[in-house]
Amino acid sequence: MDKLKEEQNIIEYCEIVGDLLSHPKVQEMKLYPHHGKIDTHFHTVYVSYSVFKIAKKRNLPELRDITRAALLHDFYLYDWHKDKDHEELHAWFHPKEALRNAEKYFGEMTKMQREMILYHMWPLAKTPRSKGGFILTFCDKHCADMDLIGLSKKFLPIYEEITRRGER
Repeated sequence: MDKLKEEQNIIEYCEIVGDLLSHPKVQEMKLYPHHGKIDTHFHTVYVSYSVFKIAKKRNLPELRDITRAALLHDFYLYDWHKDKDHEELHAWFHPKEALRNAEKYFGEMTKMQREMILYHMWPLAKTPRSKGGFILTFCDKHCADMDLIGLSKKFLPIYEEITRRGER
């Protein structure tokens, strides 16, 4: 992808999620490890930007809702490697906690956003019910794989530009 198109995508992405990115609770996600050396903030930006680009390319009318739900899919705000205050395993617990936090800090999510967040762990969760839900589920798995094998570092320049623009 050429640099100008990537820059335009970053600008549009930040227009959609900039208010979320600058929120102190979303910033707090930088404190929580996710996959290996990757923190939850980096992972969710990586996933949501990937989701954004696919949804935009497919001209999905719910681009804004899809992108915002993707950013909040892991908005659980705890270190799942250490914090075991709940009885469920992290894989089943964290989508519910992410949705609770999303609605606590950003207001009620749409039905599609709720389902995207709750079902993104498919096949451990229910099957996604929307195109946005399927895109999120598969991007999350792809990005998690990239995190674990060290290839998500290729996203670092885009992440840095997004955080520079979006956290203003």
